[in-house]
Amino acid sequence: MTLELSPSPDRPHPITRQALSLALLAFVLTLFCLELIVVSGHISPLWYSTALMTVVVFRAPARQVPLLLACCVLGTAFANMLVIGPSPSNIKFSLLNMLQALLGGMMLRALLNRRKPLDSLLDWVRFVACAGLIAPLVGGLAAVWMLNVGQQASWAFFSTWVIAEIVGVLALGPVLLLWPNGPLHKAIAPEHQLETLVMLAATLLASYLSLRFLPWPFTFIVMILFCSAVRLQKFDAFLLFFLNATFISLLLALGWVDIAPNARAAGHAGVWLPFLLVLLPSHVMSMVMDAFRREKHNISESETRFRHAMEYSAIGMALVSPQGSWLQVNQSLCQTLGFREDELKKLTFQQITHPDDLNSDLQQVARLIAGDIQTYTLEKRYFRKDGEIVWSRLTVSLVRDADLQPLYFIAQIVDISELKQSEQVNRRLMERITLANEAGGIGVWEWNRLSGEMLWDKRTYALFGLGVDQLPTFELWLSLIDPAEREGVMSVVQQAIEQRSAFHLEYRINLANDVRYIRTEANRILSQDGQIERMLGICRDITPLRQLTDALFQEKERMAITLDSIGEAVISTDDEMRVTFMNPVAETLSGWPQAQAAGVPLGSLLHITRGAAGDRVENLLLCQLPGEKTTPDLEEELVLHTPDGGQVEIHYSITPLKTLTGVSIGAVMVIQDVSESRRMMKRLSYSASHDMLTRLPNRHSFEQQLKRWVGDAAAHDARHVLVFIDLDKFKAVNDTAGHAAGDQLLRELAKLMQTLLRESDVLARLGGDEFGVLLPHCTVEQAREVVQRMVSAIGNYTFLWQGQPFHVGASAGLTQIDQHNCTSSTVMSQADVACYSAKHAGRGQYRVYQDVMP
Repeated sequence: MTLELSPSPDRPHPITRQALSLALLAFVLTLFCLELIVVSGHISPLWYSTALMTVVVFRAPARQVPLLLACCVLGTAFANMLVIGPSPSNIKFSLLNMLQALLGGMMLRALLNRRKPLDSLLDWVRFVACAGLIAPLVGGLAAVWMLNVGQQASWAFFSTWVIAEIVGVLALGPVLLLWPNGPLHKAIAPEHQLETLVMLAATLLASYLSLRFLPWPFTFIVMILFCSAVRLQKFDAFLLFFLNATFISLLLALGWVDIAPNARAAGHAGVWLPFLLVLLPSHVMSMVMDAFRREKHNISESETRFRHAMEYSAIGMALVSPQGSWLQVNQSLCQTLGFREDELKKLTFQQITHPDDLNSDLQQVARLIAGDIQTYTLEKRYFRKDGEIVWSRLTVSLVRDADLQPLYFIAQIVDISELKQSEQVNRRLMERITLANEAGGIGVWEWNRLSGEMLWDKRTYALFGLGVDQLPTFELWLSLIDPAEREGVMSVVQQAIEQRSAFHLEYRINLANDVRYIRTEANRILSQDGQIERMLGICRDITPLRQLTDALFQEKERMAITLDSIGEAVISTDDEMRVTFMNPVAETLSGWPQAQAAGVPLGSLLHITRGAAGDRVENLLLCQLPGEKTTPDLEEELVLHTPDGGQVEIHYSITPLKTLTGVSIGAVMVIQDVSESRRMMKRLSYSASHDMLTRLPNRHSFEQQLKRWVGDAAAHDARHVLVFIDLDKFKAVNDTAGHAAGDQLLRELAKLMQTLLRESDVLARLGGDEFGVLLPHCTVEQAREVVQRMVSAIGNYTFLWQGQPFHVGASAGLTQIDQHNCTSSTVMSQADVACYSAKHAGRGQYRVYQDVMP
C-alpha cells in the first residue's frame, strides 16, 4: 500500500496519480463501512472517509486540495451509489463529509506542525478536539438540518453520526497523519516489522477471545492495546489500533461476537461507545510512551556526546572533585601530563601543579564554589610524570546538585607549551631585531592612514635631526626633504597609496650643518575593504654609501674612458667565464656587440686556431677560471676568426679578478692584434735565413739544417748526402756583362737546380757562386745520378744577356753522411775537398770524397 499526500523531495509524483490513489482509497474505505451496514442491517457508527479527507486537507498543498477532495468525494459517492443505489442523498452525504473534513483539516493546519503533526500529547489533544470532536459535532448538526431528519429520529441519527465520525477519526486519523510518503513496508522500520506483525496477530486474537468469552471484554482489550503502546513505536502502535478497531467492527457487524446486555440497552450508538474507551486511553499511552522514548533517546545522545567529547577530544578534559581528585580523565590529558589514567586518578591537581601557580588557581576555585563566578580561565604549569613542565590553558566550570551543592568541576586543559616557547622565541627575536636596527642605524616608523598619526622610534628622530618631543607628521617629514626632490617623493608616495602597493625611494635632507641621503622603504597593511589602513617602514642613512657610490661611478667612468681609448681588446668575465664587459676594440676585433655577447661563455665567443687553417685551440683557459695570469707562447701563431669570416692574428693574456680575501670573481682577457708585428717578424726571420738574391736558404740556415741531419745520422744510423757545387767561368760573365748579369745568372741557375731536386732536398747559396745541397735519406750511388744531371744541366744551359749568349759550367763534390762522420765540420770539409778535386780535374764534372781520399 502506498499513500502520498504531499510531494516527496526525493521522488516527486504527478498530482493525477495521487488523486486517483485517493479516489480509490476513499471508495474502498466507504465501501467497507457501507458493507458493515448491509451486513448488520443498521447504520454503521464507523466512518473512515471523512478522516481520510480531513488528513488530505491537512497534509496536501493548498493548490492541490480542491482536486484531491473532489476525487475523494467522487470515490465516496460512487461507493454509496454502488451499495445503496442511485440517489441524490449519495451526493449530499459525500458533500457533508467533505465540508466536515474541510473544517477539521483547516483547524489542524492552524494548530499542528505539518511536518510533525503528532509530536506531543498536546498535539494529540488538539487533533482530538478539532477533528475528533468539534468537526463531528458540526457535521452531525449540518447533516440533521440538510437531510431533514424527523424530530423523533433526530437524536438517534445525530448521535450515530457523531459517534461514527469520532471513532473513524480516532482509528484512522493518526495513522494517516503519521504515514510517511511511501509504501507500508518502508513506513515501518525493518527491525520492528516482525515485532509489529507478531503484536498484531496477538492483539487480534486476544481481542476476539475477549469479546467472545470474557466479561467486560473492552477492559481486557484496553490492557492488550496498552501492552502494544508500550512495546511498539508510535506509528506502529496507531496502525495496530486502527486494524484492531476495524477487526472488532467487522466481528460485531457479522455477529460473530456479542456484547453485554447493558451495552445493547444503551441503544445502537451505545454499542460503539466502548470503542472510545478503548482508543482514547491507548492513544494517550502511545503518546506518553513516545515522549518517554524520545526523552530517553535524547538523554542517551547527550551522554554519548559527552562521553565522546571526553574520550575523543583533542584537548585534555577531566572531571575533578571539589577536593581536587581526578574523577575522570581522557586520553589527551593523559598524553599531555604523561600519566596513565589509573595513576592520575590517585593524585590531586594540587600535587602536580607548579607551586608558583597553585595559589592563583585555588583562589579561582574558591570564587567558583562561592558562586562569585561561573567559570574561569588561566594559564598555569603542571609537572609531567617525567618531571618536565607543561604550560597549559585551563578552563574550569562547576556542576552542582539539586541542592546547589558542588558535585564536580569540568576542566578543559590545552597544552600551550609550544605557544609559550614561540612567544619566548618571538620576544627574543624582537630584542635581536631592535638591537640589529640600532646597530645598523635603521629607524622604524608607522603611519596610520585613517587617523593621520605617525609613530617614529628614537633612531628615526636621530636620522632627521629632531627631538623626541616633536610630534611627527607627514608634512613635517616632507619639509625636511630637499626642495628639488620633494615633488618626486610626494609623487611616489601618492602613487603607492592609489595603487595600494609598497614603495621605496632615496632622497636628500638638509640639516643645519649637514646633508644626508636617506633610503626609505615601506609596506602597507590593508583594511577589510582593500584600502591602505597603515604603512610600516624603515629609514636608513645611506650618506657614506652614496658617497662611495659616487666615487665608484667616477672611477668607473675613468676606467670606461680608458678602456675605450686603448688599442687593445679587453673582455671581462664572471667566475664562470661568461662575458660581462667588452670595450669597443673587443667588439670590433671579435665581431660581437657587447649586448649579444653578454652572458655568453668565453670559449664559445672566441674562435681561435693555430694558424689560419689549423685546428681550433682547445684551451681550457678560455673555459675555466685561471689561478694566475696566463698567456700562450709567443711562437704560437694564433688566429682569431670573426663571425663574418675575417681572420686576425692575435696574442692574448688572461688575468684572474679576485676580492680582498682572494676569492676569484672573474677574469680579464686582453687581446692584441699582432698581425703587423707578426708579418714584420716573418720578414726579418726570412731575411736572416735566406739569400735575398736567389731566395734560397743562406749559409747560416744551411748549416743549421746540416746539423739536424748530421744528428739524425748519429742517432738513427741514417744515411744522407752533402753536395758542394762551384760554378765554372762565372767570373767571365761578371767581367764581360757586369754584376747585374751575374746576379741574374745566379737566380736562373738556382731555379734550374731546384727543378732537379726532390721536395725534401735542400738547396742553399753558400756565398758567391758556391751552392750547397742536402739530400736526406740518400746514398752516394743514388746521389751520383742527381749530381750528374745538375752538372750537365748547368753546362748545357745558355744564358742570354742583352742578346749575347753565355755558357758556364759547374764542378761538384759530394760526401756520405753516416755514423762514421757525423759532425758538421767533417762532412763540410769532405765535400769541399771533393769539389776542389773535381775543379782541378778539368771542370764540368763531380767527385765523391771517397774517390779522392789520399
